[in-house]
Amino acid sequence: MAYNAVDLFAGCGGMTEGLFTAGYRVVAAIEIDHNAAQAYRANNEQRGVVLYEKDIRQVNPHVIEELLGDEPLHLLAGCPPCQGFSTIRRKNKRGSKRDVRNRLIWEYVRFVTALMPITIMLENVPALAEYTEFKKAVTQMKRLGYTITYKVVDVARYGVPQRRKRLVLVGSLLGTIEPAAGNNRTITVRDAIGKMPLPQDSNDPLHQIFPQHTAHIQEQIRLTPHDGGSRLDLPEEYILPCHRKEGIGFKDVYGRLAWDKVSSTITGGCLNPSKGRFLHPEQNRCISAREAAMLQTFPQNYIFPTNLSRSAIALMIGNALPPAFCKIQADNITEHLDGVFMADVFDSGKRSKIMSMVKSKNTTPELFIRKLLCEMGYNRYRLKSRLLPCRPDIIFPGKKKAIFVNGCFWHGHSCKRGHLPETNHDFWATKIQRNIMRDQQNYEELSKIGWTFLVIWQCEIKAKQKDQLVETIKNFMEQ
Repeated sequence: MAYNAVDLFAGCGGMTEGLFTAGYRVVAAIEIDHNAAQAYRANNEQRGVVLYEKDIRQVNPHVIEELLGDEPLHLLAGCPPCQGFSTIRRKNKRGSKRDVRNRLIWEYVRFVTALMPITIMLENVPALAEYTEFKKAVTQMKRLGYTITYKVVDVARYGVPQRRKRLVLVGSLLGTIEPAAGNNRTITVRDAIGKMPLPQDSNDPLHQIFPQHTAHIQEQIRLTPHDGGSRLDLPEEYILPCHRKEGIGFKDVYGRLAWDKVSSTITGGCLNPSKGRFLHPEQNRCISAREAAMLQTFPQNYIFPTNLSRSAIALMIGNALPPAFCKIQADNITEHLDGVFMADVFDSGKRSKIMSMVKSKNTTPELFIRKLLCEMGYNRYRLKSRLLPCRPDIIFPGKKKAIFVNGCFWHGHSCKRGHLPETNHDFWATKIQRNIMRDQQNYEELSKIGWTFLVIWQCEIKAKQKDQLVETIKNFMEQ
């Protein structure tokens, strides 16, 4: 089934791109920055994501509840602004720099509290883990019933071609879940951008965005040895006065990337070689905006607005979450959710094929039953009708028959899949009992208007039970 997700502090869409690649249906996103929102819309509007371009403090979680309708929110993901915790902003001192954005983590908690998603995922810079408000927020979410784990990882161990440490927090109402382990697959700079054409030979406007320099700086770049050279390799007359003082750090500035290593961290200054090691491995220029985005693992056709200043584009790309890293974390949560929602229905190969076809509110069991109905010759069904008092999954108006395809967990079936989790048991018992009462009311209202109905439970949809299922459907349709 396509699990529902919401992306808070979405930026230009790195997390959302990873979620979609992992098979999620991203229902909504929130982002205040107009430049980032432009990029987000350009890539996700056609996917049906509702973007709220607002200060998250002004967004009521109820609007997302309305988008979800009766469906659960499987994952709430977010990356609150991290500038106050970054190493550069703190200048390597302990503690966070005073920044009003630091308290936006409580907006994430507010949405968790209001929406009660089944799982949560939060990513940020490592220093957040030492922040008092972060620890308080974790305690608050544990009180809501979430089992929470977090740790610091290097995205270079997850197939991302750059050094970049991230704090990853995951939590679940269903039990223990750990952040995904890295796949230890090293992707190098050569792997990521080695086949890019020269900017002047490209028809990609983003690839043509990189800085131009004075003659002196351009000569300095030319003299920097290819494939990993740095400013320390330059003749004395080309070392900048500010770099000649004792104890000067930031030795990566004006350095070249190395072809067969991972990149340095792609930051908001990635299109300025004075901000870090951002020179091309062999061409005498800074990396382009497209190359920076690809080192962040955005697809080569990902759309970024090019009508902005170079610094605005760099900031948008550098602040993004690497989609490839987000996908691995999302895949890990999918596996956790599958333990409840998808167990024993299909083998992994069949499941992946079905999930790639699922759209909008369709679930894997619903698609299975629709296909089976067509195989049996009952293909004159509809999916909705405004004339009915409720919303069955499949209806046959001419026969006044309705089929409900019910998930065992969410509709309180007496099988093992309907077992309530021990964590936050009272919350789930109340929620599921409410669903059962609503189901019973729906069945009674259909009967009052002369309709008959069939309930097919998720646990009944198995290959070895197909013949029995066919017989059940045939008896219902022909009675």
